[in-house]
Amino acid sequence: MIALSTLEAETDVLIESIRKVSWIIGLFKKLERPISRLIILHNDSQNVITIAHNLILHSRTKYTLLKYHYIREQVKQRLIEVIYLDTKHISADGLIKPLNSHLYFKFFGLLGLEFKPIELGI
Repeated sequence: MIALSTLEAETDVLIESIRKVSWIIGLFKKLERPISRLIILHNDSQNVITIAHNLILHSRTKYTLLKYHYIREQVKQRLIEVIYLDTKHISADGLIKPLNSHLYFKFFGLLGLEFKPIELGI
């Protein structure tokens, strides 16, 4: 599937996350260990979060209305909550974006790793 906009691509990722959360909740229910807490999903797209809580129709949303309604329905049913997380706090960005040395070391810290230079005995 090809996304026609960044908003659509970010929405597709959120929907896939919701599907996985639903599957995990169903699995724990079958194991007789139901999850009763609200699942929080972090997202760095304020547009997606706005649509998840309050459907806004504009030119970028006209082709994917069912997707947006699905997300809103899951939020209304209190299966998930979508909360904004600034991009600089998202550790996965270190895997997909170019990093300068400062961001590289910050990425290491977000992963819980510590950088130790290696001494070469040359």
